[in-house]
Amino acid sequence: MASLGIRRGVGHQLRQQPDHLGPGLRHAIPAPRPRGRALGTRQPRLPLGIPRADDHAIRARSRQALMSPRHLIAKAGLAAMHGHRFRRLHAEAKSPAPAQQRVLSEILAANADTAFGKRHGFDSIRNAADYRRAVPVQSYEDLRDDIEAQEASGESRLTREQPVYYNRTSGTVAAPKNIPVTESGLKRIRGNQQLAAYSFSRWPGLFGGKMFAVTGAAVEGHMPGGTPFGSASGLLYQNQPKLLRARYVLPAELTAIEDYEDRYLSMAAFGLSESRVTVAAMPNSSTLLRLLDIVNRRADELLCTVADGMLPSGVPPEVGAALKPRPRRAVELGRIWDAHGKLSYADIWPGLTGLVTWTGGSCGVAIRNLVPTLTTGCAIIELGYVASEVHGTVNVDPWRNLCLPPLDHTFFEFAPRADWEADTDTELLNLADLEHGKDYYVIVTTADGLYRYDMNDIVRVSGRIHDTPTLEFLQKGKGVTSITGEKLHEVQVLNAVGEALGKTNVEAEFFIVLANPATASYTLYLEPRGDMAPVPRLAPLVDAALRTGNIEYDGKRASGRLGELRMRWLTPGAGDAFREHRVAGGQRDTQFKYLHLQLAEECGFDFEPFHRPE
Repeated sequence: MASLGIRRGVGHQLRQQPDHLGPGLRHAIPAPRPRGRALGTRQPRLPLGIPRADDHAIRARSRQALMSPRHLIAKAGLAAMHGHRFRRLHAEAKSPAPAQQRVLSEILAANADTAFGKRHGFDSIRNAADYRRAVPVQSYEDLRDDIEAQEASGESRLTREQPVYYNRTSGTVAAPKNIPVTESGLKRIRGNQQLAAYSFSRWPGLFGGKMFAVTGAAVEGHMPGGTPFGSASGLLYQNQPKLLRARYVLPAELTAIEDYEDRYLSMAAFGLSESRVTVAAMPNSSTLLRLLDIVNRRADELLCTVADGMLPSGVPPEVGAALKPRPRRAVELGRIWDAHGKLSYADIWPGLTGLVTWTGGSCGVAIRNLVPTLTTGCAIIELGYVASEVHGTVNVDPWRNLCLPPLDHTFFEFAPRADWEADTDTELLNLADLEHGKDYYVIVTTADGLYRYDMNDIVRVSGRIHDTPTLEFLQKGKGVTSITGEKLHEVQVLNAVGEALGKTNVEAEFFIVLANPATASYTLYLEPRGDMAPVPRLAPLVDAALRTGNIEYDGKRASGRLGELRMRWLTPGAGDAFREHRVAGGQRDTQFKYLHLQLAEECGFDFEPFHRPE
């Protein structure tokens, strides 16, 4: 969604620079229009607590949206540029096994002369079975030395084509992960975004007005060798043609604002200033909740900003110049505020037709809270399984939110969830072998140098298009949680708690950290050894250590999307009771072990009876 047009040569430009309510969430949605028949609606299942949209409002809006010249022009342009790839992906979905063999052969042949390729005999690999025997499953830490060496020396360690950019994300250690992206890789990312945009354009009226799209910063810094790192989606957003950028509400330069409060105030001001938004797009919808909270807490200040077009003094001039004074708009919103004491997105963007975002995993909690603030009938459209390492799926059917893997770009392998989590010898499966409704861990091979890379993500087979399964993201895998995209690892929790215990001289008999999407926060449950009294400063120390050890946790805390770490001191015996509970559930007492970081809903043990007030 960040890039709908074509812009070549981004890699060349960079080298010149010195520097999931889970998967079931559905609103009532307009069905695809058959020839010669009137537009209809469907009523898919809805999770408990999510109100159904009003059918009459949807039909009326859909009929009006279908006649929107802006939408028709956007749809026609996207169809002309990307319709052929859409059709090709559907054609390859009829025979996924040959398509996957072809892409694997192409990746290995292109990189057979690299250090990694020679080390693992790429030139003698003929099929997926050979590949599995030759190359073990890799983590980022397994590849880190090759990634950093290729950046520093220019030697072809992982790919023959040199990286021109790095997608930066948090890793299992304090040092972040820098995912290499070649210039060809940027084109693939752009192509997948444009393919998704074409698919979304078939939703009536989605592109009939302006787009409120939120991305990461294009360039956050530079590697030691000078190659930039940041968010690839932000980079593509920044490098769009000028004509296309005019369709977006937020200027690309806004992501460079380092102060979170100024950045969110600026985003809120631009959003309030523009009433013609028909689609909002962002990975995590908690961003919209945060923005609406700011709007309603600082309404007077923001309405003055809309009226005079003056952003905070710390905002870069190019961002400030993009906000035009709109006194009439400020008066209009002020009247709504005076009448109701608050603003909703239905008030701010009355023509909002759809929200494109992640719906799986912990993102579902944010969507539940967001839905009552949206326009009646606003479609919730799955963005797709998109990570820093790989564009895992493209939503090819926004009516049913069915997402196909781009099997023409990436080689996929899958491990059945139960087998993988049991640490047994697991036979990995190809894409065509997956079963409907089953959960799997994802291993990917990309043309940008990730070979049999363990994503530590769990996906579920949601359906099938031709002979290829469609996938939906379920959650992060073992030892990783993510409420708003922070991807917190168990080892980071162990390090942070250990550091804080050392500073406070607290000895822990037992501890566990639980992630609670409902409160957008983490809670540390800790049983001290002996009769040691609670130490109030322990929680802030752990929180600070987590922020130091995980750049994305720090970013979410700074922006307010994650609350501060909570602390629950436990009475003696809590750890033993937890152990007994796990053993009663089938775990062997002699082999007892547990993850120190879990989702609260999956823990299955109530610590509240053991709560010890400070």
